[in-house]
Amino acid sequence: MQVLILILFATFASAKVVVDEASLDEKLGSSPELQEYVRRFESAQKLQGHLLRSFLPKVGLSYGQEKFSTGPYEGVTQSYGGIQAEINLFNSGRDRLEGRKRNVEAESAKVDTKITRAKILAELRKSLAHFAYLSEMEEILQEALKLTETSAKDARKRINAGLATKTDLLDFKQQTIQINQELQNLRFEKGVARRMIATLLGYAPTEELEIRYKNSHPEHGQEEKLTRPSEKNLLVKKAKLLTEVAQIESTKASRWWAPEVELYGYALRFTQKEREYPDGDDRNDLTVGIKIELPIFDGGNSIAESRARALLARAQSKHLLGRKLEVERDTLDAMMKLDLAHGLIHGAEENVEVMEKYRQGIKGEYAKGVKNSPDVLQASQRWISARENFAEVKKNYQFAKADALYLMNLAGK
Repeated sequence: MQVLILILFATFASAKVVVDEASLDEKLGSSPELQEYVRRFESAQKLQGHLLRSFLPKVGLSYGQEKFSTGPYEGVTQSYGGIQAEINLFNSGRDRLEGRKRNVEAESAKVDTKITRAKILAELRKSLAHFAYLSEMEEILQEALKLTETSAKDARKRINAGLATKTDLLDFKQQTIQINQELQNLRFEKGVARRMIATLLGYAPTEELEIRYKNSHPEHGQEEKLTRPSEKNLLVKKAKLLTEVAQIESTKASRWWAPEVELYGYALRFTQKEREYPDGDDRNDLTVGIKIELPIFDGGNSIAESRARALLARAQSKHLLGRKLEVERDTLDAMMKLDLAHGLIHGAEENVEVMEKYRQGIKGEYAKGVKNSPDVLQASQRWISARENFAEVKKNYQFAKADALYLMNLAGK
C-alpha cells in the first residue's frame, strides 16, 4: 500500500510543468498568440507565386439541362455545357505588382511572428520576475511573523518581571494581524501571476506550474548592453514593408486605365433554343478568340482611388520615419533605465544590512529595558520596508532587463 502511495505521489509530482529561464524558448511554441501569427505567416506564404499563376490558363467545365415550356419547344428537355479556357496575355504589369505585394506581405507576416515571439518572451520574463518578487515578499513577511512572535515572548518576560504592561503584547498582536493580512493578499497576487504565466505559455489557468525563478543580483560586467538601433530592427523593418506595400498598391491603382489582353477558347454545346438547329452536332461550337479591354471612364472612381492610394503611401512613409525615431528613443530609455536599476540595487542592498543591524540593536535594548515596544515595532517596520525595497529594485532591474532583451531580440542581437 505504501509503495502504491509513493508511486501515485511520484506521478503527481512529475506531472507538474517546470518553468524556468532556460525552458522559456522551448515552451514558447505552445503560446496561442504566437501560433496565431505562425498560421498567418503560413497563410501568406500560400499566396506567393501569383505572377506565375496569373499566366496559367483558367479552365472550367459546365453542364446543365433545360426543359422548355414555350413556343415550338414546349416539353422538350435538352442538355448544354462544355469546356472553357482563358489565358492572360498582358495585364499592364498589374500581375507583377500583385506578385510583389504578396511576397512583401508574406515577409511582413514573418516579421510579425518574430516580433510577437519577442513580445511574449518579454511578458513572460516580467511575469516571472513579478512572481519571484511576490515569493520573496512572502518569505520576508513570514520571517517578520517569526520575529514578531519572538518579540511577543520578550514582552511577556518583561510583563512578568513588571517592566512592561500588557499593551506591549497588543502592539505585537496588531502587527501579527497586519502581516497575516498582507500575506493573504500576496498569495492571491501570486495566484494571478501564476495563471498569467500559464496562459502565456498556452496552458490552462488551472495547470500546476513549478516556477523556478529568482530575481538575482546582476554580476558586475554581465549587465545587458544595448547598441543603437540599426535598419535591421524588426519594428523598423515592419514599417518598411508596410510602406512598400502601400507604394505597390499606389502604383497598381495608378494603372487603372491600362489595357488587358486575354486569349480565350471554348467547346460548348448549346440548346436548340439558343441555336435553332434540330441536329445536336450542329449546335456544338468550337471557338478561339482574343479580347482586349481598355477602361475609358468609370465615373471617376478609379482616379479617386489612385489619388487616395498615393496619399496613403506618403502617410506610410511618414510612419516609417516615426517608427525609426520611436525605436531609437525606446532603446536609449531602456539603456538608461537598466543602468539606473542596477545602480539602485547596491544602495538597497546596503540599506538592508544597516536596518538588520539597527533591528538587532533595538531588540537587544528592548530586552534590557532601554527601549519600549513602539521602538521595536518601528525597527521591525523599517527592516521590513528595507527588505521590501530591495526585493522591488531587483524586480525593477529584471523588468528593465526584459525590456532590454526584447529590444536586443528585435535588433537581431
